[in-house]
Amino acid sequence: MKFNDISAQDWPELKPYLDTCLLPMTGLTGFEDPAQVTIALEQLRDALETIEIPYKGRVVTYPALHYITGTDMREQLNAVSLHLKRMGFRYVIGLTIHTEAALWKDEQTDLLIVVDMEQWTSQSELIKSSISKQVQELWQQND
Repeated sequence: MKFNDISAQDWPELKPYLDTCLLPMTGLTGFEDPAQVTIALEQLRDALETIEIPYKGRVVTYPALHYITGTDMREQLNAVSLHLKRMGFRYVIGLTIHTEAALWKDEQTDLLIVVDMEQWTSQSELIKSSISKQVQELWQQND
């Protein structure tokens, strides 16, 4: 479920069920031309659907962090995750197609999923299965 699908009056009632925030991270630098940006956003969308669709009743997708230039992404991810938890989310899952993002994992983000889109075409079912398994393990550990 996308953040803008939830009305302000419905949020208090839905909050106990929508306990997981999905935070997309594009990893753009500003050096991409429009075609490259389009490809990156389409790839991120494809990866996000692996969590958004099957877990629609539990996950809220927030707006993406698009640009990484000039910021310490680990620090930014930590701060945003902390704020999201203070807003009431029990879990924060970061998802990105930026392969260098493995270094961004911090203590406030419960799960950081890095999808290698070069492997997506040939191994998409395996990657989707791995993502689902990671999400379910996160919830099982803590429920």
